[in-house]
Amino acid sequence: MSKEIEEELIARRAKRDASFFDLYSIDQLSNDDINLIYDIAPVFKKHKTAKLSLNKGCSMVHTFFESSTRTLASFDLSAKNLSMDTTNVSSGNTDKKGESFLDTAETIDAYNPKVVSIRTAQSGVAEFLSRHIKASVINAGDGWHEHPTQALLDGMTMLSHFGGNSLKGKTVTIIGDILHSRVFGSLVRLLKKLEATVRVSGPQTMLPAYVENFGVSVHYNVEEALEGADVIYTLRVQGERGANTFVPTLREYSKMYGISRKRLDIANKNAILMHPGPVQRDIDVHSALVSVDPQSHILKQVENGMAVRKSVLWLLCQRYDGLEKEFARL
Repeated sequence: MSKEIEEELIARRAKRDASFFDLYSIDQLSNDDINLIYDIAPVFKKHKTAKLSLNKGCSMVHTFFESSTRTLASFDLSAKNLSMDTTNVSSGNTDKKGESFLDTAETIDAYNPKVVSIRTAQSGVAEFLSRHIKASVINAGDGWHEHPTQALLDGMTMLSHFGGNSLKGKTVTIIGDILHSRVFGSLVRLLKKLEATVRVSGPQTMLPAYVENFGVSVHYNVEEALEGADVIYTLRVQGERGANTFVPTLREYSKMYGISRKRLDIANKNAILMHPGPVQRDIDVHSALVSVDPQSHILKQVENGMAVRKSVLWLLCQRYDGLEKEFARL
């Protein structure tokens, strides 16, 4: 069975290759790259946790300097399903011993892994390290900047629901703590590539200055932002980044911007509800809507994350060659 799955994937990828050696920003991806990822991801999704030998002999190191549940588990399981060897590096030793990100990355690179995933509280670290190590670098979240694989899985979730390879004519409303959200940083870039109409809504204190420069419309009234929307995408108040001080209370925030059944019904009849997780029940979204409501696609996002990350890992490991990456920098 595994051989048939691999042959189907190889056939879908025939005569096409990814143009990226690392993935630290959605801006790196061409439309052809995005289409390729979305062409092979459904095959991975269909066969769930089937053990494949596509990346056998390749290794991956997870360097997570911030806590993670979904992203780390998803990357690790995806790599292992592709027969990759994986190991984790936490922040404890490097922080306590005063080692720099660059020294840590160069040490890891000396072990000759094919891929290094990295999550940090500082923006730009993934891009910086990609210029200094041979391994392919995947940004698993950097500060308030980007989280590209999260955006890709979100895009897959939307396209799977509506069909086609574009979101042209669809309206996506993003609600919540946009200022502190790296998920927003990647998602808005991808949605513009997919030709969606994007609205943002939240307290003025949680909207970045000049956010409209992304090509989005700003709505302080959440009901106005929800009117006729096809996707409602909620973001949590990121208390670990000090966001709780940007609103009077979480209770007040929930009353003004939390998604209830009444607010969900303002959107289009077939609208879907999404959230990158973890969900703060009854603050971001009313608890009854999170996992049992048919309009909620939150768990589908998690499932699609595995398929997308397998696609990215396979493309990077097959595309990657240390010397080729060096020449690409010149």
